[in-house]
Amino acid sequence: MINRSLYRSRLNALLSSTCAALLLIPFMVSPTLAATPSAAQIEQFKQMSPAQQQALAASMGINLSDYAGLLGNSGATPNAAPTQSAVSGNRHLRDSGTSDLEETAQEAVDSLSLNEDSERETLKEELELFGYDIFRFGADSFAPSTDIPIPANYIMGPGDNLVIQLYGKENTTHSLTLDRDGQVMFPNIGPVTLAGMSFERVSEKIEEVVSQQMIGVKSSVSMGALRTIRIFVLGDVNVPGSYVVGSLSTMTNAIFASGGITKIGSLRNIQLKRRGEIITTLDLYDLLLNGDTSKDSRLLPGDVLFVPPIGKTAGVAGDVKRPAIYELRTETSVASVITLAGGLLPTAYLPASRIERILTKSGEKTLVNLDLSTQKGKNFSVNDADVIQIFSTLDTMRDIVKLDGYVKRPGGFAWKPQIRFTDVVNTVDDLLPNPDIDIALIQREEKSTRKVRVITFSPRLAFENPNSEHNPLLESRDTITLFDYQSDRSPLLKTVIQRLETQANITERAQLINIQGSVRFPGLYPLTQHMVTSDAINLAGGLTESAQGTEAEITRYDLNEVRSTVVMHIDLNLKIDDPILQAGDSLRLKQVPLWHQKESVTLAGEVVHPGDYSILPGETLMDVLHRAGGMTPHAYPEGAIFSREDLRRLEQERLNDLKDVIAADIAANNLQESALKKGGVDLEETKQILDNIDGVQALGRMVIDLPSIMATPTTYDFQLEDGDTLTIPRFKPSITVVGEVQFPTSHFFDTRLTVKDYIDRSGGTKFNADKKRIYIVKANGRVFLPSQSAWFRSKSQKLDPGDTVIVPIDTDRVDKLTVWSSVTQMMYQAALGVAAIGSL
Repeated sequence: MINRSLYRSRLNALLSSTCAALLLIPFMVSPTLAATPSAAQIEQFKQMSPAQQQALAASMGINLSDYAGLLGNSGATPNAAPTQSAVSGNRHLRDSGTSDLEETAQEAVDSLSLNEDSERETLKEELELFGYDIFRFGADSFAPSTDIPIPANYIMGPGDNLVIQLYGKENTTHSLTLDRDGQVMFPNIGPVTLAGMSFERVSEKIEEVVSQQMIGVKSSVSMGALRTIRIFVLGDVNVPGSYVVGSLSTMTNAIFASGGITKIGSLRNIQLKRRGEIITTLDLYDLLLNGDTSKDSRLLPGDVLFVPPIGKTAGVAGDVKRPAIYELRTETSVASVITLAGGLLPTAYLPASRIERILTKSGEKTLVNLDLSTQKGKNFSVNDADVIQIFSTLDTMRDIVKLDGYVKRPGGFAWKPQIRFTDVVNTVDDLLPNPDIDIALIQREEKSTRKVRVITFSPRLAFENPNSEHNPLLESRDTITLFDYQSDRSPLLKTVIQRLETQANITERAQLINIQGSVRFPGLYPLTQHMVTSDAINLAGGLTESAQGTEAEITRYDLNEVRSTVVMHIDLNLKIDDPILQAGDSLRLKQVPLWHQKESVTLAGEVVHPGDYSILPGETLMDVLHRAGGMTPHAYPEGAIFSREDLRRLEQERLNDLKDVIAADIAANNLQESALKKGGVDLEETKQILDNIDGVQALGRMVIDLPSIMATPTTYDFQLEDGDTLTIPRFKPSITVVGEVQFPTSHFFDTRLTVKDYIDRSGGTKFNADKKRIYIVKANGRVFLPSQSAWFRSKSQKLDPGDTVIVPIDTDRVDKLTVWSSVTQMMYQAALGVAAIGSL
């Protein structure tokens, strides 16, 4: 149940404050809407091809990528055809679609990192049997060609067709087919036996017969339709049985005709049997790995192709070119199996290889370490079901120095003994403009403990004295960090600070100090050995202009013998004191007393000298107004607008909350209306309501009575804050009427007219207007509510130029969404009213 009185009061308060803010802005530009496709247009777009969508969108000035979600597009290029993936096992791809070789090359141009990375998880990739995916393309892809020249050694048999052309004294063409006896019935000659002869011999025999029996006639023989033969494909194939294939079919054609070999069938011992004897064997690895078809024999009628079970296998995982499970034939060593896998990748780390092996006696798994960098490791024997694991090199670089921070060419540099800082950064010209050359860091890892420690030095002194101790010697894997005077140093130091915090324990505190106060970059910094206060100040970017420069304080937290905290405050005079800091110290640099950031306010409108004015703490509105020369003769102080930044932010938050409430109410209403099978609020209406809210600018206005302040400053004047704005408009004799009237507009002010007269001049009230609650927003922002209808008879609150008459909606008559629509429409009307006032 909605408390309508409370609901109505909140709406009227929101509307009055918003309209008061809007109507008194000196200048207002009504919001414009960009071209947006409607719901119907989007549905039409969905029915078009990608090319048509692009063309239509271009003609409308619409960027289709902004509506990809509505159109159901994923951003694919029109007419882009899908690509067919290669046979698995022949190309090892990562999940991202890049090969190991491409990934390795990309790492060479990525940002340099000295982090110790663990082994890449290439060994966890699932291995599959090599070569079997080739059968997924089907038999049609590997059917024998029928339009190629017939080989000279092709053996003729029943069913083959010959095309014989006679020319000379007689010109005729005959199409003759060998019958079951292997003969052709030659016209005018008789039967000629050709079965069992090669095609070359058949051509010669026909030439002999024609030349002997037909004087003056010659012949030309070509092959017509080929016969079919019946063969058997048996064993571990997907569809074993009898097949009728072309006479030019080979062993591979028959395998594909049978649906391919199952994963328990052998790819390397495919047997061709003829009259019960094995004629030849086919190793498909010759075809898959080398492209060799020399042993792919042609089939004869009655041949049997038999695929036995798979033999010994061995898997190869990790950094090889084709990780997979391979069938072994003559391969007995690790090196020969790796050759089947295409060889090693450049990232393979040979000394750390191993074999995962199943023990025959116990049936348990074990690991065998291998060093493939040695001949013994390469010749190591491989057993059935072994999995050879090739580990990758770690992504860790040795014998380098990393340069980071404010330099022109950050990255890695080769390290060599006796290399110094100036060997990496030759001159100050290698740094970017405006560098901090008074301080720099070196992060160094101790070889014995692998703990990180930090060294500070002065690049300025290193450039000036390259052969002195000021130019530090570098060690392998050092990281040099240089700074500037503009950028916060926390991101550059985040990693080293985290490592220093991790290294802390009961015997060694975290080697960190906290620097606060008048320094450029306050924060947490690493502590170096024998670091003095001046070095810490330089590390924090140096003193700011607000620093006192002489006074500082160290707060030191220490532990006594019983491990209780002891806090000490040590005052410093920076001119004479430069003590060594300890881990956990907090250094505070004191500021000049009463130092504040510069504050300013803005005076605009009818002021003699408008503009921004700097203020001191305690200055009042009248103080600044006097400094600006006061108001011009055309000023209208009764309509002065005073805004404050804090209030502006608060007002914007309330507008955002209102928008969320309206959107939720619309969604709930549409859901309810959908359940009742009624029409809800359409998209265009919803967008209009929300756009009206977006068009309202948060002003952060504070209602002031400028005439009273000027008359009695001791009573009403107030202190200003940074960011305050005072706008004094020019006198404009107008009254604005907005809300539930027929035609919201502005009228010239007339002392003889009443509120009712102005409403009548705006066409009168609408049916849903709440006539008993009409209220007035004064030019200075104050709101006056009527008492029943007696307000119209009251003489105490007369209308003044710049006032606004608000005619609210009767919330007892309409639903909530109608109220929201009316409220946002009144906001929009208020904006139009301001535009009308500005044009007077």
